[in-house]
Amino acid sequence: MGFFLACVLHLGIVQAHAETFYVEAGSFGSRDDAAAAAALARKAGIDVRVVKRFQLNHGFEFVLLLDGVEDGAAAQKAAADLEKATSQHASVHSSGGAPTPDVAPEQAKTAAQWVSRVSDGLGGPTGGSDALARAPVVHFVFDRTLRIGEKEVTMQQDYWRDGTNRRLDVKTLGNGTDSIAVTTAGSAWVKTGTTVTPRDIGVLVGTIDAFSPEAMLTVALGATDLLRAPEVQRFTLLEGGDSGIRLGTGGDESNVGLAWIDVDPSTGYLAGVRFVTSGGPIEWDLRAWKEVAPGVVVPTDVRVRRADGRHEILRVKTLEVSQKAPDGLFAAP
Repeated sequence: MGFFLACVLHLGIVQAHAETFYVEAGSFGSRDDAAAAAALARKAGIDVRVVKRFQLNHGFEFVLLLDGVEDGAAAQKAAADLEKATSQHASVHSSGGAPTPDVAPEQAKTAAQWVSRVSDGLGGPTGGSDALARAPVVHFVFDRTLRIGEKEVTMQQDYWRDGTNRRLDVKTLGNGTDSIAVTTAGSAWVKTGTTVTPRDIGVLVGTIDAFSPEAMLTVALGATDLLRAPEVQRFTLLEGGDSGIRLGTGGDESNVGLAWIDVDPSTGYLAGVRFVTSGGPIEWDLRAWKEVAPGVVVPTDVRVRRADGRHEILRVKTLEVSQKAPDGLFAAP
């Protein structure tokens, strides 16, 4: 902690706040839908950009973002114009002022520089979840430890994705009945014990993808998008980063959104994250990072703490990309 305080004093950051505003519109399930709405906005003279945003308990979505509006009245007008152009609900938010650092030694880093280093180290805009989305085949194996009732249990999930094909092999390690779920373009089924049951393809794809690396390692694979949230523009160096250098708003941590991140200064990777949802905060400890593919860097030891007291541990055994899945992997029994 003493080293951290010395760094803060050495930086001598001076806050110069001038309130700015941003406008968000829509909640799109795909980038194509968002891009089509963005085209309508630009045709009306509104220069929006499409941002991929993660909503905890819901997954990724795409929104239209117009940021850097300096006047509240102008922001309200922009929201009304955006709604008219796209037929999507638009809302105005205050992003406060961006901190203006005083002149500091070259070796000192501002909050913005740390954020940029984290984003670049985790693959930047084309890395992480976007890199996995481009991979022909993704294989992900992890152990998940959580409390069920009064008992703490560990289960292993073995996930495969090959184009439209999915497979999830769940080993309960003595805590229940093992199962295999598979979907292809033309069928979907679940095998529990010796019983095979057909299922709805769309529903089962969603169930299996809830255990994909993008869903289980969201704060790592989606870090670049999370760090582009408007509140991050107000991040400064804070005290309290026991697991690294803490960056955050320093304000009310009950506000929905990214409250703070801890950065390991030796690696530039995330060491901790606090994200506040409407149901309360969720915190992650992220350890033992490993590059598993070009642009794909993940923690292999993840601890999650939720507002209701639930804890879980994820230990990544395998995360790999390849050109072809094993023959017969998605064949019906």
